[in-house]
Amino acid sequence: MSEGRLYLMAGPAVAFIVACVFLFVWLHHRERRYVPFFAVAFCAYAIAALSQLLRIPPGVGLNTMVSALIYTFGIFCLVQGVMARFGKAGSALALAVVSVLILGLLYYFMYVDRNLVARIYVQNFGYGLMFLFAAVQIFGASGRRTVDRILFWVFLLFGLHFFVRTMLTMSISPDLFVLDRLSQEGADPDALARMFSHSPFWQVLNFSLLVSGLLVALALLGAIAVDAMDDLKRQGGMDPLTGLANRRGFDDRARELMADAARHPLSLVYCDIDRFKAINDTFGHATGDLVLATVGGLIARLAAPWDVAARRGGEEFVMLLAGTDLHGACGFAERMRTDLRGTAFSMLPAGFVVTASFGVAERRRGEDLADLLHRADELVYAAKRAGRDCILTDAVGALVSPVGQGAA
Repeated sequence: MSEGRLYLMAGPAVAFIVACVFLFVWLHHRERRYVPFFAVAFCAYAIAALSQLLRIPPGVGLNTMVSALIYTFGIFCLVQGVMARFGKAGSALALAVVSVLILGLLYYFMYVDRNLVARIYVQNFGYGLMFLFAAVQIFGASGRRTVDRILFWVFLLFGLHFFVRTMLTMSISPDLFVLDRLSQEGADPDALARMFSHSPFWQVLNFSLLVSGLLVALALLGAIAVDAMDDLKRQGGMDPLTGLANRRGFDDRARELMADAARHPLSLVYCDIDRFKAINDTFGHATGDLVLATVGGLIARLAAPWDVAARRGGEEFVMLLAGTDLHGACGFAERMRTDLRGTAFSMLPAGFVVTASFGVAERRRGEDLADLLHRADELVYAAKRAGRDCILTDAVGALVSPVGQGAA
């Protein structure tokens, strides 16, 4: 095998190695369901490149269509994997339509109007559009982090590179137009294929795909690593019983929310389950855990994605509500209070009512998290003294929910 041939083999060899790396990552992190897309994508690229280099299957027309089908499938998987990571799996239909259009045009310019130059533009511009589509979807994703911005730029530049590289290399490859003319005049297809493999276009194409493919792979591996670290951080700041944040997780996320002026006003709802110790002592800790988990699920259902909710400790829960004034926070607390009163617990006697007391405070200008928590906590204790199953604020007309009857 010639030295130039060995160089061209570097692309599929590297792609196979990258595919194995993604497969290894997925085997150890099965929860990353988007990772197999990347493994399949790089494996498909390697197979397609080998199909072209080794001319398997033989015959210019069949080889062109088979390799194009595998290339297109690989890019479809790569982009779809990125979409799955951002929760945009519904984009598959649009990608499928573009893929079918690319293959349809390639078939037309292969068998109906034999035109090599047209095939080059269709394939490269089509793949460029698929990567630009991914970049647009990444740009529109909510809550983008630094790694997501890096992915955006990688996919944007990779998509644009298909257009720029194709136009530049076509301008220095006049022999491709000669190949088109020779093909139309009935020249030997195998001889034309050998001439094409020595063109500047083909050489630059393989080099650019090798380099840019590695950059894409590194960016994706970096994103997977960041996702894994974020999960570990979330797990360390999560209460395993309720699925809400724990004290540490709440403090970290609440301070971030308080620093974001766009999320103001902020209000804190502090909740304490009434007579929880009696529930534990009378019915057992398993029943107490059920009550805590149910309250956690109720909070998760009522809270917005940008709110911060946590089990502060024991039977205490806190919710920092973004973009919510005192009136809105009292409405949130009232919905939670009434929903909790109406919840039947399978491990408690029929008719047993679980209630909670609430303290609600809107953050004052310049107030830090510790002071806001202390103010709301004091209101909870005042609500307990007022008879439980009620909501208190430190505003005028502090008692905003009547004292409940028959609290547990």
